[in-house]
Amino acid sequence: MCVFISSEIADDHPLANAAKQGSFELIAVPLIAFSPLHNVPTKPYDILFFSSPRSFEFGQQFMRPEVLNAAFSQGTAKFLPRTDWQGKYPGNPAQTALDFHAWAGNRRVLFPVSDRSLRSISAAFPESQKEVVPVYQTSLVPCHIKECTVYVFTSPSNAESFLQCNTLPLGAKVIAWGESTRSFLSRQSIESDFCRSDEDPVDWEALLRPWLNL
Repeated sequence: MCVFISSEIADDHPLANAAKQGSFELIAVPLIAFSPLHNVPTKPYDILFFSSPRSFEFGQQFMRPEVLNAAFSQGTAKFLPRTDWQGKYPGNPAQTALDFHAWAGNRRVLFPVSDRSLRSISAAFPESQKEVVPVYQTSLVPCHIKECTVYVFTSPSNAESFLQCNTLPLGAKVIAWGESTRSFLSRQSIESDFCRSDEDPVDWEALLRPWLNL
């Protein structure tokens, strides 16, 4: 029995612990890579919105004492030194966009994003109120993955990279990390058996047990 996750994970990650306790092999391989883009904002902004820990990593240089910080979710907010607003529904980007737009009011917003960003949150704002700045590049790094029983896709880009040189075996179970990943897989005619968000604690052993006969 084998489980694939499209990300590096720490030795003490709950999924790694489940693998140690269960009778299955864990393959943890990221299928994307990141590099900085040297773009800068050209307009003033009142709020800086970070959509992910990665957007904070590459966009934190735009933080200012007088600028408010907003985060997509608690999972992103924990990386920020100060958070003035955070989304409550990481599994529902549409609702998060509505909530953030209501809180932002008429203030101008800067969105540091990936060059492959879906721009789900910034789409709620008129052009006159926002500036979207690609601050990092997401590159696909596809590679062949041995057949597994369960596949955990941590982002749409990771799923796209996987599908460039792999196919899912018949009967494989699929876990989507977030609604955006689930939606991408669905457009590829791949339905997820479980969808989770960064905020949701997962009992991996309980989740995998019926699929792996643990």
